[in-house]
Amino acid sequence: MTGFFVPGAEGEQADARWRALAETVGAPEVGPADRVLSVRFVRGAEEWTATVGECLSGQLAARTDRRPARRSSVSRSAPTRRVTDPATVQAIFDTGDAYLVCTDGHPVGDVRDSTWENPVSVARHQARGVLRFG
Repeated sequence: MTGFFVPGAEGEQADARWRALAETVGAPEVGPADRVLSVRFVRGAEEWTATVGECLSGQLAARTDRRPARRSSVSRSAPTRRVTDPATVQAIFDTGDAYLVCTDGHPVGDVRDSTWENPVSVARHQARGVLRFG
């Protein structure tokens, strides 16, 4: 079990930083045991993972080409492709109908080359797995 933290903040500073981020993105405040550590989600053909303290990462979802090749009925699988983003996840908020992934990307943080809007909104139907700190 991973204890609650916010990257770059320790002890009570972590809780204060989490509350400030929650206020910034309009998320409800919850106790440490109900706070989200990680969420896996699908966007298009990619499955992403957002974990507090780590950069967003994912992979192109594996797919199989079932069209028969000439003179062959063998199916071919497309290779998986890893994808990453330079933004580090600071906090993930459960709003009830979606998860808000807050990173150190602009405008909340200083990272300007992230390809994601900040916060990243993940609808519940896009989520494939959620881990909480508690």
